[in-house]
Amino acid sequence: MKRRITTLLALVLIVLAAVAFAGNATRVKVKVQLANVRKSAEMTAPVLIQVPQGTILDVVEKIGDWYKVTLSLGAAPGTGFIHSSVVDETAEAAAPAPIAAPAAAPQAARPAPARVPERAPAYAPREETSAKKIFIMVGYQVGFQKDSSTLDYTETIYQEAASYSLAYNVAKGNTIDAAVGYYVGPSWGVKVGASLTSRDVADTTSFSIPHPLWMNTPRTGSLAGAGMAVKETDLYLDLFYTFNLGPVTADLYGGPCYVLSTGTIASAITVTESAYPYSTVSVSQASADFKSNKFGFNAGLSLGFQLGSGFGLYLDARYLAATGTYATGGSIPDLSVTLGGFRAGGGLKVMF
Repeated sequence: MKRRITTLLALVLIVLAAVAFAGNATRVKVKVQLANVRKSAEMTAPVLIQVPQGTILDVVEKIGDWYKVTLSLGAAPGTGFIHSSVVDETAEAAAPAPIAAPAAAPQAARPAPARVPERAPAYAPREETSAKKIFIMVGYQVGFQKDSSTLDYTETIYQEAASYSLAYNVAKGNTIDAAVGYYVGPSWGVKVGASLTSRDVADTTSFSIPHPLWMNTPRTGSLAGAGMAVKETDLYLDLFYTFNLGPVTADLYGGPCYVLSTGTIASAITVTESAYPYSTVSVSQASADFKSNKFGFNAGLSLGFQLGSGFGLYLDARYLAATGTYATGGSIPDLSVTLGGFRAGGGLKVMF
């Protein structure tokens, strides 16, 4: 009789220990819109299933930044690994319904569970998406930077001062941009790129030329330059950080840039006398290309909209600051132009 009582007490203690262990088992809850459960604790491991926000999973063990969790693929139970950046530990009971692996063909949506999931944080880390760490961006931007400058200079003709005033107006320009980026961490990385911009330049030169026979009787007029422009190539290296805002991602970026620019501007002005009585004068203007390479900086914000597994569209607003100075090396003064400026546009983003 005493042996039976001892055996019964041992069984009760075992049952109580099992219940206590089950009550203290760790569970995690998905906090992003869609999380990947992988075959092993590696970013490059194959994806077994994708689980939606609010799903609760039982944890077998924690390995570094990964949780080994139990799951069910159809009727066959198994285990997988989910990254700690996309879940929070919770004391809630695991959802009783099994989680099915995503099928290749679209399926009818299942009814949402009655339990209301917790709200995800406004700025969650970027969800790792099938180990895609490299991306290419190709886009088109509209520039808003305009610039104007007036250059005055004089020279002596017929023992009097001939004066010239060159009024430059640099128009807005459009930009073609391309970049390659790499995610060093779950939400941050580096990006290198280049952009090409062309801006038209309008030039009006006013002049006052002394008369060869009569003092203080200048001949005045103006002429317009043709074929003038400022072209720039921007090479940039940026650090970026990605915020997950549900269906939209936001990339905040900035870094140094190197601007190679060419200004096609006036290089010389030639005066040719008319016939007697010299009441008019002929003034012509030549232009040439002058280069200016300068360091600057750029910063901006890009919003991404994913359309498929590896591609999407983005909108971008960016500011680039640099100054180009074009030295003519002659009598015409050097011209300084504000390069870059504020730009906005969009394009296509492809992930690898």
